[in-house]
Amino acid sequence: MQQVKGLFFDVGGTVFDWKNTVKSRIEELAREHGHSVDSEAFAVDWRQEMFKVHTEVRMGNLPWINSDGMHLRALASLEGKYPILAKIDHEDFVRETWHSLKAFPGAAQAINRLRSRYTVVVLTILSFESILNSTKAAGVQWDGILSCEFLGYYKPSFEAYRRAVRLLGLDPSEAMMVAAHTGDLAAAQATGMHTAYVGVPEKDHVSGAFGDTSTEGFDVEARDFDELCEALGV
Repeated sequence: MQQVKGLFFDVGGTVFDWKNTVKSRIEELAREHGHSVDSEAFAVDWRQEMFKVHTEVRMGNLPWINSDGMHLRALASLEGKYPILAKIDHEDFVRETWHSLKAFPGAAQAINRLRSRYTVVVLTILSFESILNSTKAAGVQWDGILSCEFLGYYKPSFEAYRRAVRLLGLDPSEAMMVAAHTGDLAAAQATGMHTAYVGVPEKDHVSGAFGDTSTEGFDVEARDFDELCEALGV
């Protein structure tokens, strides 16, 4: 993999711990309003509903919107199941969670190590603003942030990866997708990119959008961020 020059990081569920960020905020709001809530179930349901919207947008069945709009649509569909949602401002809730995502331990340090050798950028379906805000709050440093909202295609559409690679002036053989989601990596691999799987402490729920494959068959299969850095020579 000596030819790899650019690393493209998924972030929601790979670098940022979206689930525990959501759980913490909905629990706080439930206490404030005297409600009880199964925060684990809520976080998973919100994520799954968002990906239903994401798929409809990606397929052209809904107007083009960013992830904040997708999360708002998803909340509306969950109001009947979670009464707390009728008590809160949905737009504020989206900003207080998805714009303030907490990073997994060791992620920021690993990215700094990788930047000493590679150009390291974000490639995400999440909105540019949400990742910019979360990045600053978590102290993560990137060489750039590419949100699919500006690419005209959402991952896992192949063109999203191709356009991102071209924006860095690279060939697919010079680029590597890094993610904790095997479906994301499989799609990137199909476009000719190198791939690196990294294990994280919290299991994600993206099967409805990205599919699920074995972790085998990728260029790098790391248990954590330290092992990822070692495999990539930093």
